[in-house]
Amino acid sequence: MIRTINRKPPRHAAIALIVLSGTSGVIAAESAANTPLIPPYVATFKADSKGSISASGTTTRQLSQLNNLSWKLSSESSALFARIDENSTFTHSQNLIAPHSYYYKRKVLGKTREAALSFDWQKNSVTNNVANQPWQMPISDGVQDKLSYQLQLRLDLINGKELLEYKVADGGRLKEYRFEIIGKEHIETPAGSFDSIKVRRLHDSNDKKTLIWFAPSLNYQMIKLYRQTKKDKAFALSLQTLKTR
Repeated sequence: MIRTINRKPPRHAAIALIVLSGTSGVIAAESAANTPLIPPYVATFKADSKGSISASGTTTRQLSQLNNLSWKLSSESSALFARIDENSTFTHSQNLIAPHSYYYKRKVLGKTREAALSFDWQKNSVTNNVANQPWQMPISDGVQDKLSYQLQLRLDLINGKELLEYKVADGGRLKEYRFEIIGKEHIETPAGSFDSIKVRRLHDSNDKKTLIWFAPSLNYQMIKLYRQTKKDKAFALSLQTLKTR
């Protein structure tokens, strides 16, 4: 059965380049009967970026099941002179996401930046395999990549957890991402209106601000995001279409 939330999106002159370093995500989790708690889906978002260059467009995220154990979350964003591709493969056990590989590629005006992480849970280590920036470090249970922690956040919300803290392997060190639930809010999106849970990321800098809204009626799908990276730079996402199986 396919469930679709779909509103015809407006045409845009450009696709906003969205880098979600602390925000939205999707969760795949299975019960003891091997039934997905959240089914595979494709979600598109209306994207708006404001700063020295402002643009609007769409960004797409897709969750797919690779086999009985493995899942993949991918994200694609592009602009006139830039493109970002990002994906994470993972498994999970007892409500804990375990990433196995993470890939990131950004190309802007001919300049490329890449990261390719491999997680070895038998040796408790993670390695960045990109030739010009290799690194390796030890890890412990619960360490995430820059996409999988977003999956863990959504799973924790589904399970009613209030402590939302995640250690993320990034750049050869572990970074801690912390979030808090700050209330409920009714949100209007291109896909419709939803009651939501509002979550805030706790940043060290006062110049940064991240707010995320999740809809319990959509298995805590992210329906809106606002992120301010500097006083004069910000971007937003708003759910446009959602297709689930």
